[in-house]
Amino acid sequence: MTGATRFVASRTLAGLDAVRSDDRPVIEAYDRLRRILRQHGGDAAVELFAEPVISRSNGAAPARVDWYTNLDGAIRPLADLDPENAAQLRHRLGAALAALEPVLRDREAGAFTAMCLNLAGPSAVLAVGHAPLLVDWGLLPQGLTADERGRVRHHATTLGGLAPEHLPYPPVDRQDWAARFKPAASVGRDRLPEPRPHLGVAALLARRGGSAPVVAAATAAALVTLSYVPGVLVFPPLPRTVSAESRAFQTAWLDGLRRRRDALAAAEGFACPRLRTELPALVPQSPAGVRLPADPAAPPAARAAVEPSLSSAESVRPGMAATDGLVERLERSTVLVLAGDATGSGFFVADDLVVTNRHVVEGASTLMIAGRHAGVVPARLVQVGAPGTLTDFALLRVPPRSGGRPLALAKPGRPLTPVVAAGFPGLYLGTDPTFARLRDGDAAASRDLVPVVQTGVVNHLQRYDEAAVTLVLHGAEIAPGNSGGPLVDYCGRVVGVNAFGRTDDRMPVTARYALGADGLAAFLAGAGVTAALDDRPCDLQATPRPAAAAAAEPAEATATMPTQAPAAPAGQTAPRPDARTAPRPGRDARPPAR
Repeated sequence: MTGATRFVASRTLAGLDAVRSDDRPVIEAYDRLRRILRQHGGDAAVELFAEPVISRSNGAAPARVDWYTNLDGAIRPLADLDPENAAQLRHRLGAALAALEPVLRDREAGAFTAMCLNLAGPSAVLAVGHAPLLVDWGLLPQGLTADERGRVRHHATTLGGLAPEHLPYPPVDRQDWAARFKPAASVGRDRLPEPRPHLGVAALLARRGGSAPVVAAATAAALVTLSYVPGVLVFPPLPRTVSAESRAFQTAWLDGLRRRRDALAAAEGFACPRLRTELPALVPQSPAGVRLPADPAAPPAARAAVEPSLSSAESVRPGMAATDGLVERLERSTVLVLAGDATGSGFFVADDLVVTNRHVVEGASTLMIAGRHAGVVPARLVQVGAPGTLTDFALLRVPPRSGGRPLALAKPGRPLTPVVAAGFPGLYLGTDPTFARLRDGDAAASRDLVPVVQTGVVNHLQRYDEAAVTLVLHGAEIAPGNSGGPLVDYCGRVVGVNAFGRTDDRMPVTARYALGADGLAAFLAGAGVTAALDDRPCDLQATPRPAAAAAAEPAEATATMPTQAPAAPAGQTAPRPDARTAPRPGRDARPPAR
């Protein structure tokens, strides 16, 4: 990404061909397009084209493209505008395309730039506020790259009625461009100016005659005078090399690391017994040691085992409420979504309802789910979020009593709250013999199908009021195929739906996003499904150790217990025995999850 931050729309590449320049899809060369447009028309020309973020195929699902912009305002397709606003948008787009004509005919950059004007369909022309925006550029319906007549007809439905009449329809290669675009001189600012003959001092004196000394003296005096003017000798600022978004992410990341460092430094003075009690709050433990109340109506509390794990015999003891393991609960709740030839993830929100991402199921001819406890059962699409928005949700109905366990919803916790991502990333399914059996038609293989779980912490929260959803930036590893899977806290409540990831070529960082449970709750309410959002914090407690283990503790270990807990870093509560612990996106190969 080069800095565009506002999500506009998503599209799978199924049924589309990418127009290629120099054996590379033009949508993969957005940096080149951006540079050319800025050189020719500045930022206004750049903003005409949405920025693509491409999610690679996971082997089963088609690749997809998510589009972003920096423009502000309501996002509406051209076809949805009233006649007056539509006429204004057509005028603005026509003027923008006319302004691009010199670069479209440039010998060096023209062919590539003109290829980018191929659009997948009429819906690729959007209005963002009052400004035109092109998405799905550099794409054509399958087969049209080799069908010139078909391209002419297709162009008439996209830019044909919007571009200047004398402007040829977009080419698909350099030869096609040369046949219809009359090349003009290069307009790129990267071209060096033609060399000029260098005149030495003697030549200047000969040309200017006796006036040369006077001119030289006057010039020197002017330069000396200017040097005393405040600000004249101030160097211009260096160009920005890191986007504001990258800098904000880097700052949040480093702040989180500093808090962890301070918390670990505070634990250095703990004696062994206290360290074992406080450890879950300082270093997120494996979800395998977390026990949850078996009663879904119980308060949001979990128990973190001090020991690596608890046996089934230890999981319930006299005076202790019955518990489930967090991993076991995720196995009962998370399912593999089979959408035609594509796969993604999902989870139960009711006995007969499964949530996933819209982009996982869109365009699928058949829908099924598979899970260790649910088996393989058909699914029916009940409702989907609006395209081109952050409500990338889909609700599936499955037969009642499918064996899945519904998950509760909760508000995302503060940064550094532990979370767990569960799902079926295609990267792992490709080597899973259980999935291979399932793919070959062995429905019984579902009994051995378990989701991949990854732990992390909440890194940052981004609230989008217009979409009524919070984006949860987190550190749990996700990959294509995780789309639609749950992101849960250590109390087993869904705080987000894994949806997409983003990378920046200038930083070795992948940002992983989940759509917050607040947006999911609103989507479910619109579908007539009651899903209360729990705003209570997850209270993660340490499991009492067996008496025998406590008795065996060395006596001297208690002699150095601090009398007072160290002050906690800013933004954190002081360490206490009730310690806390903690734990991306699907069917396409990356998001908008994946």
